[in-house]
Amino acid sequence: MIGDTDYQGPIRDEPLPIELHNTLYAVHGEHIDGLADTAGLRAWLTALRDRVPVAPETVDERRFDELRSLRANVHEALHAAVERRAMSDSALAHLNELSGRNPRSPYMTQREAARASELRHHAPTPTDVLLGVIAASTIDLVSGPRAADLRACGAPGCVLMFLKDHPRREWCSAACGNRVRQARHYARSRRAPGRA
Repeated sequence: MIGDTDYQGPIRDEPLPIELHNTLYAVHGEHIDGLADTAGLRAWLTALRDRVPVAPETVDERRFDELRSLRANVHEALHAAVERRAMSDSALAHLNELSGRNPRSPYMTQREAARASELRHHAPTPTDVLLGVIAASTIDLVSGPRAADLRACGAPGCVLMFLKDHPRREWCSAACGNRVRQARHYARSRRAPGRA
């Protein structure tokens, strides 16, 4: 069962496919896998508790390798979109298969004159729901209008992705932007006349 732990990797309030992609990240040039083991999975799901479609504790840890396989195919799909190239046939087939395993339908409720709807998932297990939602979200992202806003962070050494939400945004976070600006300032000051 999935329990509470602290996820050490970046959470950027991005769509779930990007958050899954960003579980592979770098700190001071060292590449880190935020899903290296089931404890990392537990921590990641708990950190995203309000954004994943199932309760983190209902995800079956025995299917850990399936989530990592999905991450590899999400990685391929997002990078193919950024690079404006076709994704691999295997990634395409895997995303379509997982999305298809999670049929969903709108469900409407009514209280007096007010109506509300929610999306209901019909996959057999919560783990299937999670895999299907991430796969479907990836398909929607890379084939929809937001695909043009998908970016790889422009900071040296950063491997994260993000959705560009401002015309001048080129980094996944303010910290990456600050590092780039500081490096540019340092380079300019080293080239300034009168410097030894």
